[in-house]
Order: sequence, then C-alpha cells, then structure tokens
Amino acid sequence: MARLKVGIVGAGSIADLHALGYEKDDRAEIIAVCDRQEDRAIQRALDWGARAYYTDFQEMLENPEIDAVEILTPHYLHAEQVLATLKAGKHVSVERPLALTIEEANQVVRTAEEMGKVLQVYEPCLFYKPLLDARNLIDAGEIGKPTSIRVSMTVGKGESGIWDFASMESESDLWRFDPRFSGGSPMLYDVGYQTFCISLFLIGNVEKVEVWRSDTEIREGLKIDAPTVAMWKHYQQDCYGTMTLNFAPERKMRTEHHPLEALISVEGTRGHINIIRSSDPTQLEAPVELRRDNRKVAYGQRNTAFEDSFVRATRNFIGACRGEDEPLLGPNEARQLLLLTLAYLESTRRGKTVNLQHG
Repeated sequence: MARLKVGIVGAGSIADLHALGYEKDDRAEIIAVCDRQEDRAIQRALDWGARAYYTDFQEMLENPEIDAVEILTPHYLHAEQVLATLKAGKHVSVERPLALTIEEANQVVRTAEEMGKVLQVYEPCLFYKPLLDARNLIDAGEIGKPTSIRVSMTVGKGESGIWDFASMESESDLWRFDPRFSGGSPMLYDVGYQTFCISLFLIGNVEKVEVWRSDTEIREGLKIDAPTVAMWKHYQQDCYGTMTLNFAPERKMRTEHHPLEALISVEGTRGHINIIRSSDPTQLEAPVELRRDNRKVAYGQRNTAFEDSFVRATRNFIGACRGEDEPLLGPNEARQLLLLTLAYLESTRRGKTVNLQHG
C-alpha cells in the first residue's frame, strides 16, 4: 500500500511533536505544510522534508496528492477547517476541541459520516503508556470499585519559552486570551477538556459538574484562569472527581515542551493508584504506583517520554486512514468531551452545578 501523504496546517510550537509520529513511521510522510507566516511554513517544510508549503489553507486542500490533513490551528478555526478538509475528500486529524459549539460538532460528525472519511480528534494523553497501565489495573479490579479520582494540573515555566505568557514577545499565543478565539478561557481546553478525557477513560461518563474559578493577572490585560477547582459526579455510580488547576510561574520545569504536569490519583474500595504525567525527563518517581494491603508496587519506566504519546497517537491515525485500526478518540467521543467542557464553562459563568442529560 502506498504511503499516506499528509499536509499539516498550523506550524506553531506543538507541530514538532505532531511531526514526530510521521517521521518515525514508514507508512506515512509529510508532503505539505501550511501556515499564515510564510517564513515559518518554509522552515517547517525544510525541517520535515515536505515538498510544498502554503500560506493559504484552501490552496493546500486543492493539492490532489494529499490524503490526510493534520489541523493544529487556534480553536475557533477547527470546525470550518475540518468541514472543508472532509469535503475535499481527505482524512482529518484535528487538535482538541472538535468545535466550539455542539451545533458545529454535530455538523462535523454528519459530514464525516457522509464523506466516509476518518476523523480523529488528537488526544495524546490517551496514548500515555502509564495511563493505559492504570486503566488495565483498574479493569482488573486491583483497587476494587473506584470511588474517587483526583487530578492536579500545574502550569509552570519551561526552558523553551512555550507558554511563557508573561514575557512573550510575539502575539502567536494571544488568541488564547480572547474567548471568541479560544472558546472560553486560556486553559479551558488544555486543562478542563483533558481532565474530563482522563476521567472518562479511567472511570466512565459524568453526570454533573461544578466549577469554582479564579483569575490571575500575568501581565496587563492578560489573565489566566487559575487557581480553579472543579468537581463532578460520575454517571450511575458513587464515584466523584475533583480537579485543581494551579498556575506556578516561579516553578521551573525541565522541559522543552509545554510546562504542564498532571498528578492523578484514583481511589477504590481495595486500594488506590497514583499516576504522574510530566514532560520533565528528569522525573525520578515511577509514573504509576499501586498501593494496596500495605504494599506499594511501581509500574513503568521512570523516564517515560512525554513525546512517545504523540508518536502513538499519530500511528493510530495513520493506521485508521489505512484501514488497519480505529481512531481511539473518534468524533462521537469528542462531541461528548466537548459537551462536558461546555458544562464546565457554563458552571464558571453561573456559579452553580450543571447537570448533563444522558440517554
């Protein structure tokens, strides 16, 4: 079978991680790059060995050689670009979220079904090996019946300047602070959405959500939505979740990637599991730890690479496009996650619990 020919739109800081999977897989190749900044598009094309670069998205879609498109643009562009790509007869992988409204998401899902094309919402956290190990331990009954899940998210300061909002010199990330473009608040989809993704994957559906949000000014006119606390109840089970988001600009994280660390703890009737998800290569603790019956068992390598989850997510997409696999996070699951994230956002606005309908 011929190699899958891929075009990437949006060549910002996250693009290097997305490109890794294609560079390490003989089944696919990046042949085109699109970015509004021509210099950046040219540089990425050179970096990845792409044969063409574009500054106009529609022009890239007219390239008949492209089989699939990876969309890494600001949130407000996702729905329209996914729809345009599907209608151009190409498979799509899009960064979270699928869309900013349920109406847009419904339209995207219908179009993917009508066109018969693969639509994957890119979520590398689901391909993080320690999270998969934890899911297997929970499914095997190692902690008994889950009764709570706690997710602690911390945004620190990395080594590369990514997410260094207070001192950023360019305007490339300012869209995050405009609700029209981000869909809510700066960390809504990087933290709120990801938390629900983890919770659904480990425990199951959510019944109701309540959020207490504060804002921290990081420079004049810019506020980040932290510290924030969220609570939720899982559907038809006595299992509750909490999430805390902490902004720690004085905490240095040894990473060239996004300085976001997640500490996850799942309690059960027999024991509990701790999971660390960090992009810091110097992390000393085991990424998964099972505690039960006065015993502690560590799982996984201490130096589990953050980048590996991106490679596995991309391989999943390549396999799906070639008919060898199914997307782990398809459009219907992504629509459910969008609904939960919108409930999270609505709770911050109303200051009360938001109940979700099921069935």
